[in-house]
Amino acid sequence: MTRLLLTFFFLCVVTPLHAEDYKLLFEDAVEAVDWELEKNWAFTESTLTDGKRWVGKHDPRNNEVDHWTLISVDGRKPNEDELREFAHKKEEHETSDSSQRVNIVDVETIELLEETEEYWLLNFIPDEDEVEFISNVDATVKISKDGRYLEAIDLRNNADIKPGFGTTISTFIMHFQFGPAIEGGPIVPRNMAIKAKGRALLFIGFDETEIIEYSNFEFAGSGNDL
Repeated sequence: MTRLLLTFFFLCVVTPLHAEDYKLLFEDAVEAVDWELEKNWAFTESTLTDGKRWVGKHDPRNNEVDHWTLISVDGRKPNEDELREFAHKKEEHETSDSSQRVNIVDVETIELLEETEEYWLLNFIPDEDEVEFISNVDATVKISKDGRYLEAIDLRNNADIKPGFGTTISTFIMHFQFGPAIEGGPIVPRNMAIKAKGRALLFIGFDETEIIEYSNFEFAGSGNDL
């Protein structure tokens, strides 16, 4: 009897999901992400852009004008111009806008690429309404089996991208990483990175990288929100 039960359990574990199930798996994983970081959490944000690293602290329990505090720029105390620039950027952007980034996934194109004991790796074709160029791009979604949560979304070019107007993109990388805010807590964005390198108008080179990391989460919402 024990052997029969073990055999039945093994078959249940290795039986693959159907195509529709992978779409539902992804949609459920996205739905489970807490995109409202600024509403529910105090956290540290580290941003690397234009060669400078900005570290800020957000706490919704402070007065509204003091929700964001710029801690440092390249490891030093920020000057007045940097404080104003940081405040201006935060007036224009909320972390909840990050939820729109998963729109790059055309759910109807999701297919299983790889399955292990730890995760499902799904590939997809980027939604051309969200990404201007989709040719020569490999795109994947990684979903953890432990908790069935969204772990990562990755896009990477496999050849030069030529969107037109004399522009060639030799390197294109987008990486979004997710994980528990705290042990046993909800899933939140943890890391977002974009890199683009190439030439515009045939001779103007560009090499841009932006990396945003969220850490040191502390729940600051109401008790029913966690």
